[in-house]
Amino acid sequence: MKNISLLTISLLLIFISMNAIAQVPDTNLAKQYEEVVIKSGSYKVYKNIRKTKIEQLWKNVTDSLQKERQIAAESKAQLEKGLAEIPVLQAEIRELKEANSPIKKLSNVSDTSLLWGLIVLLAAGIVFVIYRSRSSVQEVKEQNERYEELSTEFREYKSKAAEKERKLARELQDERNLVDELKGK
Repeated sequence: MKNISLLTISLLLIFISMNAIAQVPDTNLAKQYEEVVIKSGSYKVYKNIRKTKIEQLWKNVTDSLQKERQIAAESKAQLEKGLAEIPVLQAEIRELKEANSPIKKLSNVSDTSLLWGLIVLLAAGIVFVIYRSRSSVQEVKEQNERYEELSTEFREYKSKAAEKERKLARELQDERNLVDELKGK
């Protein structure tokens, strides 16, 4: 248990230190670059940069690079050390699990009865699902049949209504023609 917590703490420290290193911007170098290049004097199209400022900037860049390389090497060494400890700790974890395994205790009691109980429970679930799906399929078929009946009834009604409308339109036209004939004579 002590080794597990030691492994966890060491891995957390490694990851936290790597994130902290990766997120620190070097604003000092950016400011120096701005001062050297952008704020330098100009003569026609040429920039006049003092040699001391360029040398100082180069020195700061190389120092920063060396510092970052050193930090990266230290982080890599810590990571390799942590990775070397992982197999040892995993072996200890396995030994502890095997010693206090609840599965071992269960297998001593009755693992076959537990297995058969789970199988029966799953079979009952499958039977229930099949029953529900069959009743749903049957209900859908009935709904489709009702829909078809209503659809055919509606089509018949539409055709009868259209026929009736045409008949009434013809009678109306006949009556109009009759009225026109009577007015005309």
